[in-house]
Amino acid sequence: MTVQSDNADPKPSRTRRLGGRRIYEALKAQIGEGLYQPGAAMPSTRALATELGVARSTVTSAYEQLLAEGFLESRQGAPTRVAPLLPVPAEGAGSIRLRSRHRLSAYGERMKMLADWATPAAVGREPVIDFRYGDLSTADFPILLWKRALSAAASHRPDRLTYGRPEGSLRLRTALQGYLWRARGIRCDAEQIIIVSGSQQRLDLCARILLDPADRFVVENPCYQLARQAFAATGAVPVAVSAREDGLDTGLLAHTNARLAYVTPSHQFPLGGVMPVSRRRQLLAWGSATGAYVVEDNYDGEYRRHVSHY
Repeated sequence: MTVQSDNADPKPSRTRRLGGRRIYEALKAQIGEGLYQPGAAMPSTRALATELGVARSTVTSAYEQLLAEGFLESRQGAPTRVAPLLPVPAEGAGSIRLRSRHRLSAYGERMKMLADWATPAAVGREPVIDFRYGDLSTADFPILLWKRALSAAASHRPDRLTYGRPEGSLRLRTALQGYLWRARGIRCDAEQIIIVSGSQQRLDLCARILLDPADRFVVENPCYQLARQAFAATGAVPVAVSAREDGLDTGLLAHTNARLAYVTPSHQFPLGGVMPVSRRRQLLAWGSATGAYVVEDNYDGEYRRHVSHY
């Protein structure tokens, strides 16, 4: 919290009144804006006074006013906390909400209009069966191995503390280069590999770089909806092409006039089909002939089903 104190004022009593009032108004505004959530513990008067460089009594007077107005609650032996039910502030008091003159960019408006597929619809009670995908069981996560790897990484002293390269660590990209060659037969340079924070950042980068507004892009029907959103947010127009039991119907691509196709050939999402090699070649031939990009999402490529034969 930033509050300018009045320690330069030659009248100490007036300084305490002014300083306490400013602290009170700042805390009240922060509580109203949700910086301090209902039930959250407030800083101690001693700690806040030290942080602001004012007398403890100045902070105490601000807390007492907030307690009197019902913004805070306190009991013996417990920290002062934000009241669970706050009084409704007067219109405009401490408010920094957006006014009508503020607007989002065209990209932001498109994002706002897209449905939030990642958040399940609100229901009155927990569903009996949860069909959401992507939620992993914590029992399956190798916590001990992960903790060991984190400890090993934390003990490594880097040459300098600074931002890394935007495309990711060269050592990691070089290691991935070797892995892709061994495991996938993909021969590439480390400079062609980009490390991202997750699948949505990857799709967002592809969408921004490869598509312009009004471009057409192909998605499988049905498809991974968050990928469709990432591409549509650029202002591009989706073209749904049916996915058969063995993947995208590549015979329909010639009539799409699309600049990009987003596909999941190794394990079609959500139907699970695998695209045969002949149609994969047809897909690549279409991209080569039309200058369209083919974005393959190999979202579960590291998982393999092992079948035992008895």
